[in-house]
Amino acid sequence: MTTEPATLAELFRSLELTLTVRAAADEDEAWACTLSRPDGRSFEIESVSFFDVDPDTGDEWIVEPGPTRVLGVLAGGDVETEDEAGEGAAGDAEAAARAFLGDEAYELLLRLDEEELGRDN
Repeated sequence: MTTEPATLAELFRSLELTLTVRAAADEDEAWACTLSRPDGRSFEIESVSFFDVDPDTGDEWIVEPGPTRVLGVLAGGDVETEDEAGEGAAGDAEAAARAFLGDEAYELLLRLDEEELGRDN
């Protein structure tokens, strides 16, 4: 019997996902990311930026997306919307992520993301 993943990195591996990263076509310092499942289904993120921050100075710099950062976006990290209400786009993003991962894996993703965010603070 396999054990349940305890980190986002373990979840990524257990789901056998692959990540393709390329520069976003329409934005500087942004990335387009594609997550793919073994069955060929994919999840597209058209544009996302990630930054690391020096805790002492507050200086930040852009970093490339990695599997755990991209899974954090799927967990409902900062979704920017174009519409005024904002709620519809965030709800649509959650529904798409849930459909891509499946209910059980999505719920595990939310829990692991929350745990990892707690450790970072």
